[in-house]
Amino acid sequence: MYLIHKEETAISSVEVKELIYLPIEKLTEGMVLARNIPGTNPMLPFAVSGYQLSEHIINRLKTIGVQGAYIHTALTEGIEPVDLVEPELKAKMLTSIRHAFDQNLKKVTIQSSMQTYDELAAVSKSVVMNILNMDEYLFQMIDIRDYDNYTYSHSLYVGILSVLLGKFLGLSLTELNDLALCGLLHDIGKTDISLEITNKSGPLNDEEYEIMKQHPSLSYEKLRKTNMFSQVILHGIQAHHEKFDGSGYPFGLAGKKIPLYARILSIADVYDALSSTRPYRKAWPPRRIFDYLTSCSSSHFDPDLLAAFLQCVSAYPIGTIVQLSDGSTAVVKENTPGFTLRPVIRFLTPSAIAGKDVDLSHEALNITIIDDTDI
Repeated sequence: MYLIHKEETAISSVEVKELIYLPIEKLTEGMVLARNIPGTNPMLPFAVSGYQLSEHIINRLKTIGVQGAYIHTALTEGIEPVDLVEPELKAKMLTSIRHAFDQNLKKVTIQSSMQTYDELAAVSKSVVMNILNMDEYLFQMIDIRDYDNYTYSHSLYVGILSVLLGKFLGLSLTELNDLALCGLLHDIGKTDISLEITNKSGPLNDEEYEIMKQHPSLSYEKLRKTNMFSQVILHGIQAHHEKFDGSGYPFGLAGKKIPLYARILSIADVYDALSSTRPYRKAWPPRRIFDYLTSCSSSHFDPDLLAAFLQCVSAYPIGTIVQLSDGSTAVVKENTPGFTLRPVIRFLTPSAIAGKDVDLSHEALNITIIDDTDI
């Protein structure tokens, strides 16, 4: 159904708006990319929109850990994901984050680090304004990323998700800018931990985990020495692994004694981590993530903030293929705030109803989405 003939290699992403997101396992030779796949340098794509996939390229994408790609199709007219943050700004931000981490890995002077943080702060303000100017507040962006870019893209999305929740909560512009910096820099202390641990391709053992648990305090100390960041930002970063029931680290804080920024970061951090494929595990499907987050309400997460967060994120981004409980398949067309697990869909199979749109939040149908990857 989704195969594009090999001679159709010059399709323009501007001319053609029909696209669909497929997990890496579903990509086949001859399909045509509808969106760029970033390279190690965010400004230089690994493959560009309009590129026809070959078996070699698909295998290469699997090797570097790309989770999936947007592909041109015929049944998705009018379905076009809207990025919460413009692609150019996202690429610029990823470059800034990479620069900040690289500078710290090289143990440069505090003065050089300050210049890097200044640049990052300036770009982060652009991200905040970008989000504030969006009418749609649902986070429904699929990030096409690889293993090498995980650290930087994770920091970016923790920042974006935190700002999105902060906007929903009605935080001020100053607070949102501070929150963005918390998200972007919350893991900067990992640059003081051995690469053998931070880049390990499997789960950490107990000894390694104890070392990794030092990174919030290392981030705090590293940023404190620059005298550039307020105590509100520093404490938010230092406490982002605290848990609402007091079982977190480094201090075992509980409830509202955990700084607000840290309680927000905690949710964004876990959500993005579970949404991402790692060398030792696949990304979790949306329903499993939502169920897990909900099960951790009042234990790991502030229940009020978690309830708000789940209204800000879309479980199934526009363009995602989903399988339904009746055996049919569909593509997500729209998302409705408050009904993140029941979007508007367009049927792809069976052929008798292909192309039909159904709003799962309104239709009196006993149909649910059961998965979005294993179709």
